[in-house]
Amino acid sequence: MGRKIFDLNGSDWAFGRVDQSPWPQSGDLGRVENWYPATVPGDVRLDLLRLGKIADPLYGTNNESSRWVDGFDWWYRRDFSLELAPEERAHLVFEGIDYQSSVYVNDHHLADHQGMFSRLELEITPFLEAKPSARNSMDLAVRLWGADALPGLRLSAAGKLLNRVLGGLFGGQGVFPRRIATLKCQMGFGWDFAPRLLTTGLWDDVSLVVTRSVYVRDVWVKTRLEGDEAQVSFDVSVDSDRDQRVELAWRVIGENCDPGREWVAREDCDLARGDNSVRLALTMARPALWEPWDRGWPNLYRFELEVRGPGAPGAASLDSYFVTFGLRDLAMVPNPEAPPKVPDSIFTINGQKEFIRGANWVPADVFPARVGAADYASLIRLARAANVNLLRVWGGGLREKQAFYDLCDRQGILVWQEFPFACPVFGRYPEDEGFLATVGQEVSQIVRQLRNHPSLVAWCGGNELSYGANRKLVDLVRELVVEHDGSRPFRATSPTDGESHNWRVWHRKADFAEYRRDNSQFCSEFGLQSAPAVDSLQRFLPASEIYPPGKAWQHHAADTNKLNRCARAFCPSNLEEHVAATQVAQAYGLQVAIEHFRRRKYRTSGAIFWQLN
Repeated sequence: MGRKIFDLNGSDWAFGRVDQSPWPQSGDLGRVENWYPATVPGDVRLDLLRLGKIADPLYGTNNESSRWVDGFDWWYRRDFSLELAPEERAHLVFEGIDYQSSVYVNDHHLADHQGMFSRLELEITPFLEAKPSARNSMDLAVRLWGADALPGLRLSAAGKLLNRVLGGLFGGQGVFPRRIATLKCQMGFGWDFAPRLLTTGLWDDVSLVVTRSVYVRDVWVKTRLEGDEAQVSFDVSVDSDRDQRVELAWRVIGENCDPGREWVAREDCDLARGDNSVRLALTMARPALWEPWDRGWPNLYRFELEVRGPGAPGAASLDSYFVTFGLRDLAMVPNPEAPPKVPDSIFTINGQKEFIRGANWVPADVFPARVGAADYASLIRLARAANVNLLRVWGGGLREKQAFYDLCDRQGILVWQEFPFACPVFGRYPEDEGFLATVGQEVSQIVRQLRNHPSLVAWCGGNELSYGANRKLVDLVRELVVEHDGSRPFRATSPTDGESHNWRVWHRKADFAEYRRDNSQFCSEFGLQSAPAVDSLQRFLPASEIYPPGKAWQHHAADTNKLNRCARAFCPSNLEEHVAATQVAQAYGLQVAIEHFRRRKYRTSGAIFWQLN
């Protein structure tokens, strides 16, 4: 038997609050006065909402009344039992903790962690009794710091004064917004389409992985096409609890293609105690290639690995692991109208140019904890139905959960992934040693978690940040991308030279004809706001505040002045007519822009509208 995975998600958790303290510090679990049921993946506010302790933050102005949540720290805990056989090992795996935390097992402090996107793996074998029929009763506890304890900016006296004087600008965040002191989802601090709602919780999966004497941490799949062959290598990262000789038995089969074909190999390997890296290599003749949906089939293969103890075939399995991957050639070629030194902007997949018809992807929920595979599938189906072939995962959002990238792989949707840096306004991200260490941790983990997905075709340092002002940050991100991937193009920022974020129509109130004057080589943001359907408005606005649009709309990030400007030509006289007018205006504006960019196909390499949400 190989790896055993125990799902620690679900409603078997409990949570409670304690007074806020600086991070990190020793545990105060015993100070929790009341424990309440909780769910993981989850968020403090979601659990309080289920209990009726807060009103729905997304209805009316309720969000303001739950700000008190940020001023406390929170404990999450659950019990589980585990029978561990001799020589077995157990690892706790957290796919995403938001944002500052400490982890304990049976009152043993295991780790302090800061960051939203990095995976945290902790071996708990030393705290388990390993003998036949010994069931260990485990108490897993995670201390989470509330949002008021998030790191702050170290501003000069002049910077503090400027923030006070101009504090009402830029969404009330000031010239130097506090959000740039963290790698937390930037949108959560408030955006022009989202409320200020700072999440806290175990927002991604939690599991327990049991193996024997080795633990496979990761497999990095590297591919190269040569004629009708593919050269594939599998860099296996494996931890061994001793010096030992093992057998690696592995095979490659079609996940959704090449039925009946398989590539099988077996080889011996000497492992040293601790971390090891082992490379396995394979030549695949006439493989099926991964293609975007609009011109082919997204063919995928599956790599399966079993690590066995010494001896004849059939010896004890020490661990097992699998990963899916695709074979495709990715390159960038110059735009024919690009001036000198402008980066290449035409994507080519398997030697063919791909005109990008994209949508900007922002988080599907202000609470990423409650987004699951079904939510991703529904939105990606809508994108396919709109003939979208690329999703730009915007830098003010997330490293999404694995289900998002798995679905893009299977649906043939390209992904442009940005790192969690966005719009530092006139400021710049910190450059102190502590912040850059967190950048190193988070960026490295994001790359390692996503690099095997064939749908991923571009990395970008962040959204609308100055490379000149943030050179140290962006150069570090570039170095980490090259170190942990190196097979995809890297854009320092978006927009960069030759690329536009065209907000002249919406924010500067230009006429729709202004879109036809955009001759950029790539337009990665453009669009107009509209009102949602009436039944949607009724779900989050009190009846007395739905019409005419006013403060309640503005609280939910409606830009009412610009919406009214777009609707005015239709002379709406009631709610239904106002909603329809804004939607028709939005559709017409998008039509003008999209048709213009498509007429310029490959002179403009792609158009990505703002936004899919």
